Amino acid sequence: MARTAQAKQARLEYQMVAETPSQVMASARVMARALASTFPVDHQLALARAFGTRLIEAWWHGLNSGHTIPQELRAPLQPFHTELLPEAAIALAETIGRTAASFDAEPAAYQIGMTYTSMLPAEHRGEYGIFYTPPALTARLIDQATTANVDWAKCRVLDPACGGGAFLAPIAQRIMDEQKDCSPKLLMQSIGNRLRGYEIDPFGAWLSQVTLDAVVLPISRLAGRKLPVMVTVCDSLRRSLPKDRFDLVIGNPPYGRTKLDAETRERYKQSLYGHANLYGLFTDLALRHTKLGGVIAYVTPTSFLAGVYFKNLRALLGRSAPPLSIDFVTARKGVFDDVLQETALATYRRGADSAPVIVAEIAPTTDGLEVQQAGEITLPVDPSLPWLLPRTAEQSSLVECLTHMPHRLADWGYGVSTGPLVWNRFKNQLAHRPSSKRLPLIWAEAITADGRFIFRADKRNHAPYFELKDGDSWLVTTKPCVLLQRTTAKEQSRRLIATALPAEFIEKHGGVVVENHINMVRPITEFPLVSAEVLGAFINSAAADRAFRCISGSVAVSAYELESLPLPAPESLTELTRLVDAGAAREIIEAACSRLFEGDI
Repeated sequence: MARTAQAKQARLEYQMVAETPSQVMASARVMARALASTFPVDHQLALARAFGTRLIEAWWHGLNSGHTIPQELRAPLQPFHTELLPEAAIALAETIGRTAASFDAEPAAYQIGMTYTSMLPAEHRGEYGIFYTPPALTARLIDQATTANVDWAKCRVLDPACGGGAFLAPIAQRIMDEQKDCSPKLLMQSIGNRLRGYEIDPFGAWLSQVTLDAVVLPISRLAGRKLPVMVTVCDSLRRSLPKDRFDLVIGNPPYGRTKLDAETRERYKQSLYGHANLYGLFTDLALRHTKLGGVIAYVTPTSFLAGVYFKNLRALLGRSAPPLSIDFVTARKGVFDDVLQETALATYRRGADSAPVIVAEIAPTTDGLEVQQAGEITLPVDPSLPWLLPRTAEQSSLVECLTHMPHRLADWGYGVSTGPLVWNRFKNQLAHRPSSKRLPLIWAEAITADGRFIFRADKRNHAPYFELKDGDSWLVTTKPCVLLQRTTAKEQSRRLIATALPAEFIEKHGGVVVENHINMVRPITEFPLVSAEVLGAFINSAAADRAFRCISGSVAVSAYELESLPLPAPESLTELTRLVDAGAAREIIEAACSRLFEGDI
C-alpha cells in the first residue's frame, strides 16, 4: 500500500507541471478521499483533521514564503483529536497546501475545505451538514445582499454556520475594497469589530479564522497586527442571543432532519411543524439575530418553498421577513460535493412589508454563473401555503395563470394519501402466487412512464401478492383511484407519473394492496365531480406536470403539494371528459389539458 501511495504521489508531483492548479487540486482531492477510505470509519474524522492541519500549515507557509518576517499561523481555536499520518499522506497534504498558495485566499480555502470534507465519514458529514459553498454561489449571494442595500462600509455581519469562511472571507474583502482610504490599523479594527462567525466543527472554525487571516494578510503586515478571534466554536442553535443584532446574517446553514430535545423544540416552536430540519431552524435563528431593516441571505435546499413541514416557517417569514429575491440553481449535480438537493439562494428583509419577489435561475459555468431573470411573484395572502415560483422565464406566465386559479383537488372531489403498505414491515406476507387469502400488491413500477397500469413486481424484493391476516383490512383498497409515483427528479421528463387504477382490475380481485412508494388520489365524496379516468389523464399530462414544477421543491411528490396545486374549475373539464371517454389520442388530450392553463379559468 505504501508503494502505491508513493507512486500516486510521484504522479501528482508530475501533474503539478502538466496540469493547472485547479486540476491538481481535483486530482489530489480524489487521492485524499481514497486515503481516508483505507482507514476504519471511526478513525476517519481524526485523519481528516490531521490531514487538513498539515495542509493548512503548508498553505500558510506558502503564503508567507519570501517575506522577511513571516506571520505566524494562528493556533486552532479549540483542540481537536488527530491521527498520526503516514509519510505519503503528509507529502500529499503538503503538495495540496503548496498548490493552494498559488490561489487567491478565497478559492484556496474552498479547495482546502473540499479536501477536508471529502475525507470525512459520510455519517458525520451528513449529521452536521458539512457541505462548503462554491465561490461562484458565494459571490452571487453577496451581490444579492448588496442589491438589498447592505452597506459594506459599516454593516455588522454574522455567519452562524461559517465552516471554511466561505462568506466571511469575501465579505472582509468587500470591506477592504469599500474602505481603501482607511489606515491599515483602522481597517483591521473595522473588520475585527464587524464580522462574526459561529461554527460547531472546531476544524471548520479554525479554517474560517485562518482564511480571514489570509485575506487580510497584506493589510495585516502593514498594520503590524493580526485580526482578533472572530469565530466562535459553538452550537449556534443553542447559543444565547447576543446583545446587539446584525445588519446581515448570511451563510449556507446545514440541512437534514434532526431530532430536538424539549428545550430546543420549545425555543424554535414558532417555525416548527412536525419534523425539524436543520436549515429551517437556522432560518429561524437568523430572524432572531437580524435587526429590523436588516437582511438575511441564505443558501438552502428548495424544500421549504412548498413542503408541509415548513408551513410555519413560511408563515413566519411572510410575517417577519418577506423574501426580496430567490435564485434557483438549475443544476442539482456538481454544485455541492455529494449533494443532489435542489438549491436556492434567497434574501429577506426583516420587518419589511411583503412586495414582489424577484426570481431568477442561475447556472454554474466555467467562468462563474449565468443568470436569467424568471419573473416576479407575490406571496400568497396566507404565506404558510406553498409559494408558487417560476423556475425559468418560460414558467412566468404559467405562474401568473396559476395564481388566479382558486380550485384544488378537494373541489374536484379528491384527496391524496400514501399507499398504506410499508413492505419491509410485512415481509413474511409477501407472496409470488395468488390464493383466496391473497390480493394483488401494487408497486410503483406498475405505473408506466406513459400513464398505463401494468400489474407487475419486477424489482428485487418485490412480490406480486400480499397475504391478508386478521386486522389487515386497513391495507385494502376497494374503490377506483389514481396512482402516482411518489419520488421523481427534476431532470426526468415528467415529475407526475400517474395512471388510473382500473375498476375492472379491482372488481376481478376484490381489492388491492398499495405499497408506500405510491400516492393514491382517492375520492373524498360519494360522487366526485371528475371521474378517476379523467383525473388520471389530467395528472399525467405535460400541462399538469409543468404546473407541479412551479410548486414542488423536492424530489418527493408529496400529498400536501398535490392537494395545494391550483387547478381549473371542475366545470371547465367538459371537453377533456368527452375526449377521455371517447378514447382520444394522447396528443389530443395533451392539447386539451394545455388549453386549461391558458388564461383565467
